[in-house]
Amino acid sequence: MSSTLPVESKNVRRSASSRSPLPFSQGESDFDLVGMLLEQQQSLTAVEQFSEAHSAGEIEPSQSVYYRQLLPATPPQPGQQLAFEVNLDSCSGCKACVVACHTMNGLEETESWRKVGTLTIGAAESEQVIETDDVIMPTAIDIETSPVTIAGSGIQHVTTACHHCEDPGCLNGCPVKAYVKEPVTGIVRHLDDQCIGCKYCTMMCPYEVPKYSKRLGIVRKCDMCHQRLKTGEAPACVQSCPNEAIAIRTVERVRPDVDADERLVPDAPLSTLTRPTTQYVTGRAEQIRKAIPQDSSIDEVAESHWPLALMLIGTEVSVGMIALERFVALGMWLNGSVMPIEATRLTALVSLVIAMVGLNIAPLHLGQPLRAWRVFLGLRTSWLSREAVLLGKYVGALVLATVLLWLPVIAAWTPASLSEWIPQWVVVPSWASGAALAASLLLGGAGLYSSAMIYIATRRELWRFNRTMPRFLSTGLIVGASLTALAVMATTESKTAGNLLLLIGAMAGAAKLFWETGLYLGPAKTSGTRRSSSTKTLDERSRRLVQTHLTGLSRVRLFGGLIGVVACMFAMAGIAIGWNTAALLMMTLATVAFLAGESSERLLYFMSVVYDRMPGTLK
Repeated sequence: MSSTLPVESKNVRRSASSRSPLPFSQGESDFDLVGMLLEQQQSLTAVEQFSEAHSAGEIEPSQSVYYRQLLPATPPQPGQQLAFEVNLDSCSGCKACVVACHTMNGLEETESWRKVGTLTIGAAESEQVIETDDVIMPTAIDIETSPVTIAGSGIQHVTTACHHCEDPGCLNGCPVKAYVKEPVTGIVRHLDDQCIGCKYCTMMCPYEVPKYSKRLGIVRKCDMCHQRLKTGEAPACVQSCPNEAIAIRTVERVRPDVDADERLVPDAPLSTLTRPTTQYVTGRAEQIRKAIPQDSSIDEVAESHWPLALMLIGTEVSVGMIALERFVALGMWLNGSVMPIEATRLTALVSLVIAMVGLNIAPLHLGQPLRAWRVFLGLRTSWLSREAVLLGKYVGALVLATVLLWLPVIAAWTPASLSEWIPQWVVVPSWASGAALAASLLLGGAGLYSSAMIYIATRRELWRFNRTMPRFLSTGLIVGASLTALAVMATTESKTAGNLLLLIGAMAGAAKLFWETGLYLGPAKTSGTRRSSSTKTLDERSRRLVQTHLTGLSRVRLFGGLIGVVACMFAMAGIAIGWNTAALLMMTLATVAFLAGESSERLLYFMSVVYDRMPGTLK
């Protein structure tokens, strides 16, 4: 039997100690212990000989004969990259690729970088249909009684992992540059030591590829086993597939324009989002195109992201209070009066406290909060980096404005012995506090815009601009109006300003509640809609999720909004008839109710989102 190890040369001269298996059998004068040890030290062990031969390319892995044709013969040329190729006609759904990937990468029990979904091909006459008020849902096909059989073309398995996209959303959205697309191979890799565990990449990737590890506090993903590829070995999924259904191919990095409705497989996200490079090949393209994922329209409640929800509410309310106070102050100035300084001071202080509470809750969302200082690194590409920087600047400007506003009060309580140390030339201009408030308002508005763009940039249909921006901005308007009215009425007797703010809060709260009722809180609309069929289907799926699995939150949202609106109206009535104490109590009730309703709305925003995804399998 031939050996893959290098054969030792017969001309090698051995020492006497090496030739004799028992050196002590000869005279003691012939035994050279030092020479024997030096010779053994200079010779290679079997493991070292194998490593040297493997590095020199003299031997190949014994399994390479089976997967060599599944790898490209040459490295990618300029303008090319490596990509997965999946032969759907060969995939049997055995999940050997899933097991191999899991084992090779040492993943956790519930963690998987590769999954296998199922498509149902053909429409069976015996297929049952369940009709509800919201949507028509097909049930699973009974294979035994259905004219569509597995042997014919009834079931198609689809294995999927990272698609190493041309324009990867995970890389573009990461605020700390924890992703890199290798310039030669095009493989999208995740740098575990750079990740802060913000999970924004899980939102930016339409294919749900990055997986969050709660134990490690970071996100991880498929890297096409790039270490194995560098040594000429196949990735774990490629080598383990018994049907050779997965291969690594070289593809053009900049492909021709992708069709607007192109998808990898039925119901998958649009390929125009990130331009995935995975190629699914089959001889039954027309049948596959008409197939339906086995888990079609079956949705689960998404993660609540409650620290993010509370942070958003806090910053929106904070900016809303400053904006409304400045708006009312401008109206009073145009009318020939002035906003009392006491109201401005209290509004700024409460706004600052709310903003700081919200921003301090946000790090609870991170898996690695001690690395959060690096969030500014993605400023050029990530809206999350922009939000963090702008809101940080906003709080700084608001701190300055609040200190300047309260400086006269602080000076009045400062002991004379300390005041003597302040030079006489130190004078704060009267316009300084107003300028600081204006700067904080501009920075806060830019920060809120960035907050909304974080989710709009994911390009999920239900998070598009005209759905997200009104929700985010109206929260500050609704809760900010009741809180600012409470601050104004608690410090002054300005009934006009208080009534105006309460009217703004009540009208904005009622309008938003009416809008949300049409979207997901109320029954489905049967006609009179101009939405596209895909958007309508997603709305129906989201509504069904809210009304079946999130009924508690939807009720808090509904009743919180209603109570807030009614309380604002009673507060206006109390101000009109001079019952200031009752009016203050009603404003407090309105603020609490609005906060509960808006917090529930933001949780529903995250938890009820549905979107196109790669096919799954019913469990």
